[in-house]
Amino acid sequence: HGWILSDDEKMSKSKGNILDPLEIIDRYGLDPLRYYLIKEVSFGNDGSISQERLEDCINSDLANNFGNLCQRVTAFTINNCGGRVPKKIELQKDDIKILDNFKNNISLIREKIDNQDINFYINFIVNSLFEANKYFNDQEPWKKKDDKIRLDTIVYTTLEIVRKITFLLYPIIPKSTLKALEIFSLSENDINITSIENNQFLMKVDKINKIDILFKKIEKN
Repeated sequence: HGWILSDDEKMSKSKGNILDPLEIIDRYGLDPLRYYLIKEVSFGNDGSISQERLEDCINSDLANNFGNLCQRVTAFTINNCGGRVPKKIELQKDDIKILDNFKNNISLIREKIDNQDINFYINFIVNSLFEANKYFNDQEPWKKKDDKIRLDTIVYTTLEIVRKITFLLYPIIPKSTLKALEIFSLSENDINITSIENNQFLMKVDKINKIDILFKKIEKN
């Protein structure tokens, strides 16, 4: 691998810019550090790490895009679907499009991983999280309470996307994803990347569980 730089400079005792990974892990956690390094450091090349960029990454990607999505859809399901995975659904074009994006790309994902193109893998996850949040916001299920089938379909679709993304995140942030999978009462043994092709995986899941905050947002001075 290449050099891990501190604010774009090589680390040295004389410069006083050495970053202790154990201190970083103690302060931010192992999973956030793993995620940050995989996202920000191209495999085989030099990469830079800074406290500011790490905190931005945790707040933006992990706390907001992933953690907040898990919390929002879980809370909405508990409050509006009796805390159960909706089963009576009617998928529309927008639902199928976002669900099938995983099936349509799984061969490419495997090819890129086999060629050690980790950046493609993490970028696919980041883009999928963006699209998932956009889908939930655009579909506005809170305005569909007079159309139960449509509300349930939006909820099911979003839950299924969360499940797929969580499976993909497992190799990167294993401890955190196992916590997220408690939403569906799923465990490590249930994780199979091939299942991201399956849009009916959650039909076998009944209850939705409330979980604690996955990533605490870092308050910046």
